[in-house]
Amino acid sequence: MEYALLGSVDEAEATRLGADAYLANVHERRFVAPALSARDTHGEVVNLRPNQDAHRFLFVEKNRIDSFSRLASRAPAERSALIATLFGMDQFNDFVGNFNDSMDAKLKLLSVKQRQLMTARAGLAQDQQTLEREKQAITALDLEDAALAAELQPDLGFEAMQAYIGTEQAPGRLQELSALIDRVQPAMVNVTHADVTDQLAEATEKQIALDAREEELRGKGDQISFQELYTAVSKLRKVDSAACPACDTPLAQVTRDPFAKAIDGLAQLRELAELQNARDAARTTRDAASTALRDVVDRLLRFEHAEMGGAAPARAPLQIQITSPWWTTLQEPVDGGPTQFERLCAAADRAALRDAETRTATEERAQRIRERDKLQGLKERAVAQVSKRQQLALLVDAARARVAEFDEQNAALIEQAEAERIEIELDMRIGVAYDAFLPLLRQYRDGLPAQLMAGLNESAMALYNDFNRQDRDEDKLAALFLPTSNAMRIQVAFQASPERRHDALQVLSEGHIRCLGLAVVLAKAIAIGAPLIVFDDAINAIDTEHRQGIRETIFDAQRFADTQLIVTCHSQEFIKDIQNHMLPAQRNDLQVYGIRPHRGDYRPVIHADPQIRSYLVEARSAINGMNDRGALAASRQALEMLSGRVWKWLISHDHGNLSISMRRPGAEPELRNLCDQLLSKARAVGFAHQDKAEVIACLQTLLAANAHVWTYLNKGTHEEEDREDFEPGIVELVVGTLERLDALVLGRAVAPQLVPAAPAAGA
Repeated sequence: MEYALLGSVDEAEATRLGADAYLANVHERRFVAPALSARDTHGEVVNLRPNQDAHRFLFVEKNRIDSFSRLASRAPAERSALIATLFGMDQFNDFVGNFNDSMDAKLKLLSVKQRQLMTARAGLAQDQQTLEREKQAITALDLEDAALAAELQPDLGFEAMQAYIGTEQAPGRLQELSALIDRVQPAMVNVTHADVTDQLAEATEKQIALDAREEELRGKGDQISFQELYTAVSKLRKVDSAACPACDTPLAQVTRDPFAKAIDGLAQLRELAELQNARDAARTTRDAASTALRDVVDRLLRFEHAEMGGAAPARAPLQIQITSPWWTTLQEPVDGGPTQFERLCAAADRAALRDAETRTATEERAQRIRERDKLQGLKERAVAQVSKRQQLALLVDAARARVAEFDEQNAALIEQAEAERIEIELDMRIGVAYDAFLPLLRQYRDGLPAQLMAGLNESAMALYNDFNRQDRDEDKLAALFLPTSNAMRIQVAFQASPERRHDALQVLSEGHIRCLGLAVVLAKAIAIGAPLIVFDDAINAIDTEHRQGIRETIFDAQRFADTQLIVTCHSQEFIKDIQNHMLPAQRNDLQVYGIRPHRGDYRPVIHADPQIRSYLVEARSAINGMNDRGALAASRQALEMLSGRVWKWLISHDHGNLSISMRRPGAEPELRNLCDQLLSKARAVGFAHQDKAEVIACLQTLLAANAHVWTYLNKGTHEEEDREDFEPGIVELVVGTLERLDALVLGRAVAPQLVPAAPAAGA
């Protein structure tokens, strides 16, 4: 079965023999591979194929138990393999482990041909660089052209900008602006009608003021002579102040000092002096007003002359004397027409209009000059751009010619180098991807046990505690920590101190360590949903102390109710206990094979139904075979077994404390006394259970004084000559009552199965 399910045999691998050689019959000297069939979920018979991953944990035997119980004592490599096996990832672990640290040795990463080509092309480095940068340079020039054109107008093309600016051959806006700017602008007159009127009024006003001052001075004409005399005497004092300036008489001899008299006279004539000063000031302002008016008139006359284009003669020039009121003639009619003043005012009005036009033209000219200067700058920069593009084209053409000549001479080497480059690029990508992938793969592998660990620790711990149900609660496990890497060890924590971890190999006994290994293997089988578990003499690998707990956990619990169990065992007692503790309905699914050594023909003797049965099956078979004594003997054994089951049932409901008399120290309790106590406890008022009434009825029937049942149980056990025959009705009553008691669940699982090894139905 191991070979058929796995394709290999662990024992064969341990002996370093191939499975075919190991399994070959030593007498026939050949091996025929077994064919294993099973029924699928639809009840169809299918042939099973070997599958290590799917079927590995269907087998439980001593070597596997030891492997996982002593996991931490193995070498790191073996430990890693076992951990991988435990989590069903051994093939994946091997797969990952076979990856080299690097793929460089398998990749082409050195560019031999390219180096040869690079050496040959060393002299063309500058040309290659020019060609390689051609597109980049053209793109840069295009960007520069676009940026230059955008300075003139957004989204305007470079060629459109050039056409707009223009050239000498194809005039554009620049030439148009130059022509407009070069036009001569008329000079500004800067004289208005108001200027003529104001200046004329100003001159007239100043002339009137001057005339008034002179009239005042004419009224004081006699005083002017004395003023002039006194002024002259005062000036002579600076020349000779010792004698009289008129008669040369020394001043000491004159009656009155002439100089003092002159000073006194000037003081008396101060008002006259002020009038003279005022007259002089009025004359100055009159002259200034006259000059300003003359300037206005001159500008208007020049304007009229220019207005006539310089061809027509100007009017007769005015007789202008700045120191005289010449402007009075402006009010005189000319040739019976308008006066000069009116003509000047009309000219001023025309000049003002032309000045406004000139001012506007001047502003427009300034704008045109700025636009011309901008276009001139753009034109010069555009010429520079065209020159740069032409220079680039010359450089590229020359470089391309030299490279083409080189390419023609080295065509074969270039082709080889290009093929090599493509291959290297691919291999480099592979290498980079491999270097990135491998750490991720190993990281995933290392973290996979922790992911697969979910639930396995708890399941294995629960199985271990069930195996050791007879231990004290504080000695049972509170936590189990299976290793997820070869650097870790199996650790346990006990219920007495759940916070403390211990190395399992240090604190557990040999029997407990094997229980732990069995728990790990079974937990894994449960985790993968194994439909079949084969116990290959696994029970004999466990010490006697733990067999009961293991049997009750595997065969009496609900945990493996839907699992097909195949057991090989040397212990007839263990098989007997399995059968006796099954429910009657479960025994219908039971098939037992007995294998004995050959009888000289080298063929093992196989018993399809050996006499290893439950006591009640034996009792019923004895009745059917008209062997009442045998039926009673088997019934006595069945009652001993069933009384123990009832006692455990009462204990599980806190009614199991019994008071039993013992004949001697160490003796077994009398069966009758035990049954009496069990009946008493079952009748307790505070005890309620669905099976209570049936248990009481069965015990009452067995213990009834007038039914001779207990007498038959005792007599049927011991040999007695010349005894009367047993009454078949009482024998049937004993066996039937025990069968009723055996049919009660009393805490056992409802549907565990123990089925034949072949065919492996349901696997």
